[in-house]
Amino acid sequence: MNIPAERLQYIADLFLRCEDVAENLWTAFTFVFEFNDGHIANSGFLYNGDKVEPATARIAEDMLLLSNTLREFREEVYEQCDWRFIKMLFQMESETGRFKIDFEFEDKSRWEIHPGNMMEMREQLRPHFD
Repeated sequence: MNIPAERLQYIADLFLRCEDVAENLWTAFTFVFEFNDGHIANSGFLYNGDKVEPATARIAEDMLLLSNTLREFREEVYEQCDWRFIKMLFQMESETGRFKIDFEFEDKSRWEIHPGNMMEMREQLRPHFD
């Protein structure tokens, strides 16, 4: 895939504008987005050392901006690889501002967060930038 760095940075900057990210202390965060029949859902975690808080990604002053941008991004990826991802993982660390984006194209259960696995998933999804 050949997505321009400026496009990826714009998406990262949108995450920094999200209410939970902007209003809390964090050293890293992770969000999982799920795309289904025109609907997008997300959940994630803010990490601050050993402290972990559940979080959602939304920009208070423009509730559709992030969702619409990610829908467009999904189509850009589709145009390049002929597959639409069903899930997207976004991770960022605060110290360097580095971020990672990963996609799932087939496995609906990958990165699935629910009450029964929340403790396990928050550690499994903890960003590592080694």
